Amino acid sequence: MQINLNSFRSVLLLLFSFSLVFTLIFIMGCGDEGDSPTEMVTGEGDKTEPTEPTVPPDQPDPPPVVPEEPKVSFKDEISPILAETCAIVNCHVANGAGGLDLTEYDTFKDGGNRGPAFEAGNADGSLVIKYIKGEMQPQMPIGGAPLNAEQINLFVDWINEGAENN
Repeated sequence: MQINLNSFRSVLLLLFSFSLVFTLIFIMGCGDEGDSPTEMVTGEGDKTEPTEPTVPPDQPDPPPVVPEEPKVSFKDEISPILAETCAIVNCHVANGAGGLDLTEYDTFKDGGNRGPAFEAGNADGSLVIKYIKGEMQPQMPIGGAPLNAEQINLFVDWINEGAENN
């Protein structure tokens, strides 16, 4: 039996072509998790939903973001209380009671005969708070109704926030 070399080459070339075609079909069919050839090229099938970042169990949750509350305003909230209850004739005006002038921020800050009226950042240690709460006598304002809790809290907050001239 004689085999023609050209026929043999033709058969080998035909087998090689078939195996190459079947290999390409197999590779295309094995795409990324069953994606179609279009999805493999465009990446359309790879979209995922965003996930929340997770904190490892051994770390505490991050603190919540709390918006900063507005500061108490000397001009809009503290000064009107002083003008109505303290900085009145025969009380805490220039050359007034205890050497304390409550008509302006600077003179209020300077204090009177007993020292500074307030210590910025330390309401509990401030003379003005002790007097308006009645912790020091006489309770202020003398001869008038004591400040209400809301008014006292404004003074406390203002001093603890830094007692700014705002």
